[in-house]
Formats: sequence, structure tokens, C-alpha cells
Amino acid sequence: MVLFTRLPSAIADNTVNNPLIRLDHQLFDTVYDADHIGTVPHQLMTGVTHLGDPKAVMAISALLMAYGSPERKETGKLLTTSFALSGLSAWGTKQIINRRRPLDKLEQETPAFPSGHTTLAFATATIFSDSYPKLKIPFYCGAGLVAFSRIYLGRHYPLDTLAGSVVGTVSAHVVLKYRRPVLGWEF
Repeated sequence: MVLFTRLPSAIADNTVNNPLIRLDHQLFDTVYDADHIGTVPHQLMTGVTHLGDPKAVMAISALLMAYGSPERKETGKLLTTSFALSGLSAWGTKQIINRRRPLDKLEQETPAFPSGHTTLAFATATIFSDSYPKLKIPFYCGAGLVAFSRIYLGRHYPLDTLAGSVVGTVSAHVVLKYRRPVLGWEF
């Protein structure tokens, strides 16, 4: 519990004197390498990162609700609601913490903490794992790969993606807890 009460202030204190931030920067430096730009792995990670893109998640939700079986329509509703809750939670946290991205030299990027792509990837994995339990491991591996891609591409520090995984998973579990009223809504 202490970790979650002190983590926001530790992240907000984004100085290298902070041991948590120093470790976060060291982990980032281990994964990110500008020499990877343009290589096949870089192109693959660029493709993987799009799996957590809001447009991709909303497209999946829309397809499930428009063309799916009744069970898949329910999954689409749960995914849409999870998208909204996790997205708002991530956005609000970004505004409060206001952490700069690793390669943001001009301070023109949106805040980094938590990673929005990772948030949506883990929210999606959680909803899909509930609907298709036999595929739980591949769904969470895919979400983890999205998180890794955000670091690999230089868009986030590891703590940003860790926080995104927590926000996305918790938000989706809240939606699943209140599944009955959510499924009663008309979209």
C-alpha cells in the first residue's frame, strides 16, 4: 500500500536524485536504442504498439457490437465501457502527474504517466480474458508486448507502462464487477 501512496509523488519528482526515477531511467536506457530506428524489430514494435491505440480498440468494440453474436455484443459493450473508464482514469492521472516523455525535448507531447496504449491494451486483455478464458495467456502476453513496445520505441519509461497495466486491469475489473448494469445499457 505504501508503494501506491508514495508512487505518484515519486514520479512527480522526476529527478535523477530520486532512486526510483534513476532505476526507471536505467531500465529505459537498457531497452531503448536510437540505432534500432528503421530496423525490422523497430518496424515490428511499431505495428505491435498500434494494438493499444484507441482507434484500434474502438474499432474492435464497434465490430463486436455491430456484427457479433449476442455474447460477442456483450463483450463489445464491456470493452467500450472499459475503454471509457480506463481512458478517463489514465487521462486524469496524466494531468495530475504531468511526467514528460523520455525523448520529449520540446515539452510538446502529452504527459507520459501512465501509458495510455498500455492502459488500453491491459483493459482489452482483461475483458477478452473474461469472455474467452482459454486465451487469457495470449491476451496478457499481447498486452505485455504493447507495454514493451512503448519503451522500445522511446515513448515511455518502464514505470509509465507498469502504471498503465495497473490502471487498465483495475478499470476492466471494475467494469466486470458491474457487468449487469453495463450490459443493460443501450449503445
